Order: sequence, then C-alpha cells, then structure tokens
Amino acid sequence: MGKKTATKKILSFAVVAVMLFGVLGSVVSAAASPIVVDFSKYENIDDIATAKAPDGDYKLVQDGPRYVIMAECIAGYVAAEDTDGKSTKGDPNIQLLNFKDLGLNADTYKWMRMSVKNESAAPGFEVHFSSPTKGLSVATSITFDIKPNSDYTTYIYNVSEWCEKYYPKRAADVDDPNVYTDHWNGLIDVFRLDFMYYEESGGHAKTGDKLYIEYIAFFDSEQAAKDFVFVPARGESPTEAPAAEGGDSEKAEGESNNMLLIIIIAAAAVVVIVVVVVILTKKKK
Repeated sequence: MGKKTATKKILSFAVVAVMLFGVLGSVVSAAASPIVVDFSKYENIDDIATAKAPDGDYKLVQDGPRYVIMAECIAGYVAAEDTDGKSTKGDPNIQLLNFKDLGLNADTYKWMRMSVKNESAAPGFEVHFSSPTKGLSVATSITFDIKPNSDYTTYIYNVSEWCEKYYPKRAADVDDPNVYTDHWNGLIDVFRLDFMYYEESGGHAKTGDKLYIEYIAFFDSEQAAKDFVFVPARGESPTEAPAAEGGDSEKAEGESNNMLLIIIIAAAAVVVIVVVVVILTKKKK
C-alpha cells in the first residue's frame, strides 16, 4: 500500500470518527428549550388568569421597569376568628389560563426559575398543579421558600424535591402520609398560583399582603436554569441578582450523565483512530 493511500485512509477514518463524536455529542447534550411564562406579554388579567379566588385582588401592573402580575390579599386570615382551626381565609389564588397549551412535560422539565417581589412576611410561595396521575389536591401542592419582605429575587428550584420537602401538608388529605408519591410527571395541564403562604390551612395570608411575579420558567437542568437570561416582551430587562438558593446546589443527574457519555464517546473516537493507524502501519510493513 502506498504511503499516500495509507495517509488518506487514516485521515478518512479520523474525519469519520470526529464527525461521529460531533453528532453523538450534540444529541447527548441537546437541551430542551425553556418554557417561559412572561407576564409582560399581557395587559389584561383575564388574558392570563382564570378561576380567581375572592380572597385576593389580581392585576397586571407596571412596577418600575417591570411589567408583572400582582396579587394582594383582601380577605386575610385572622387567628382570633379561627375558633376551630379550620379557617381557609387568606388564600388568594388563580389558575394560569390554557397552561396545558405550553406543553410542559414534567418528566423533562424538573427545574423552575422565577423572579418574585414579596411585600409580606410570608416565608413561602405556594402552587398547585394537575398531572396525569393526580388532579389538584394537597398531594400536588408545593411550598417554595422565599424571602419575606424582599425586593425582586431570582429563585431556582428542583420541583420534584420541593414537592417532597413539605409532604404531607395535611395528612388527612393525602393517600398515605407515610409514603410519598411524586406526581410531578407527564403533561401538566393546570398550574395554580396560591401566592403568599404562611401555614395550613389555606395559606393564612394577611390582609394587605402583596406578591409580584415577573416570570416563571421551566428547564430540563439546573445549569440551564442558572444560565437563563430573561428578556421581557415589554419593558426593560433589569439586571437580575444571582439566584437565591432553592433546592440542591448539586448538578442535575441528567447533566452529569450527559457529560459522562460525552467523555466516553470522545475516548472511543480516539481509540478508533489509534487502532486504524496501527493496522495500516502493520500492513505497510
């Protein structure tokens, strides 16, 4: 075999190996596009929200450079009036309109990021969701820790982990208080914002409590959530502070697995090139 022919074959195999690495690497590391609920897109609350609870007043407002959704508790919880401990006053909530049209598959989108301003002493923000395995219920409610009396703060959460963190909120209202079942899976067709949350039953927000949300976004990895840059449809794009801690700070499992696969593919490509070079060198001799 001629020297030029051998060289060409080596180069051909090398090119094929590199192309294979590139294709497989891109498939492995391909990220799902974020799903973003940008409240600046809307001018009327009825365009984004439905099933609005009478405990609250809900508006789309301009707050400085931001266009946001604002919820104010107008029928708050009063401990002195709760003689039997079952009062559900102070539970302002809305459902996001046509949420299922966003195509949020919880099997892919495990991470949530949001920008929130909290004009209350509430230490929590509550949501409810409906998935193929469970409708709206205590079992599908989530409490996320937020900073009381705080300006706009960015939070990142692993939704599944936060579903479990406060389970069960009311033991009598879940299938089995001793066995946690993660219902954050499949297509999420209802997403309800319960805003300020202090405690059960019903959140116990106080009259005058306010909460503002700039956006809520969902991602397939923690890194994607961290790297996200929010660009609103209306208004300026304020510089966001680093995300407050929410959930684990470790890398998402899928992200770590992807990196391992990429390393394996790269090593395999190198091995292929070396083997081909050795074989062609022996044939030449």
